[in-house]
Amino acid sequence: MKYNRFQELDIMRGFAACWVVGVHFWYFNFLPPFFGYNHFFEYAKVVGPASTIAKFFPLPFNSVDNIVFDLVNIFFLLGYQGVHIFFILSGFGLAYSRLLKPDESWINFMSKKFIRLYPTYWILLAVSFIIPRLRADLFYGYFDWWSFWRSWIILDKAIPFSWFMFPLIQFYLCFFLLFKSLQKFSIEHFLFTSFVIKVIYTFLVLILGFNNVFSPILGDLSYPGYLAISRLFEFCLGMAMAKVYASNPTLLINYLTKPVTIALAIIFEILGIMGSFKFSNPQFLGVYFPFGLSFYDAFLGFGIFVIVFNVCRLLINFSDLTTRF
Repeated sequence: MKYNRFQELDIMRGFAACWVVGVHFWYFNFLPPFFGYNHFFEYAKVVGPASTIAKFFPLPFNSVDNIVFDLVNIFFLLGYQGVHIFFILSGFGLAYSRLLKPDESWINFMSKKFIRLYPTYWILLAVSFIIPRLRADLFYGYFDWWSFWRSWIILDKAIPFSWFMFPLIQFYLCFFLLFKSLQKFSIEHFLFTSFVIKVIYTFLVLILGFNNVFSPILGDLSYPGYLAISRLFEFCLGMAMAKVYASNPTLLINYLTKPVTIALAIIFEILGIMGSFKFSNPQFLGVYFPFGLSFYDAFLGFGIFVIVFNVCRLLINFSDLTTRF
């Protein structure tokens, strides 16, 4: 099968990486001193943990009489959505690589993939073992040894900002089953099933955690564990797009750039953001029901991917410099 370079996805990968780095720098290093706090810990006590989009907006509009600052603040603090792009791109890249080499043995195929990823995983474990002994404050107080030991069985993050690698490795481990399902079922059936599984799992984990039924075994309450199943829809969405692209690249691009698709993406983006607000996760008779948080990742993933894809496509047409960058 002939390899087709998907330039838009290359640009999206670079944009998402910069966006994720930006949100961490902005939130942990820029905002605290900007508002007169000596360090992040003081700032966090006032603002609270930024685990949902509602807490990503510590300022009302024009609160510092500078609408430019407010807009930049919103842009950077929405950088966590770059992670959704990464999961979709990971599903796309892995599935597309397999579709290009259907006759290659699964052992050889997965061995090559693990060689690229797994050494970095062990380096992170080594770093997470050494650094906290020297400077625990580097992890903003989020490091704990219980997370470290769970990391050895690929169930949790070794370092707070490295958590993305753990569900990704888990996806690698179960990719054979996911790929067989992609081939066996229609794309619609494949995506609907992944969405339902993801939502049910997330809802059950969060409702138990939020209501103190148990102490979360996998990760903190702001994430439904660090198992791949919590990001299943996003990864499978990338796989589905790879299947379409491998058979007809133009068809996928035309679909992603349709006005109706862009409109749906904006709607899903708005619904995803609303899903993380308090009114979408109500409390009845003292029991929290995280309805919105159960689906907001999936909605944001689809929404932000389509929006950023079309922006990157415009940038390619605007300047060849963007493509080279």
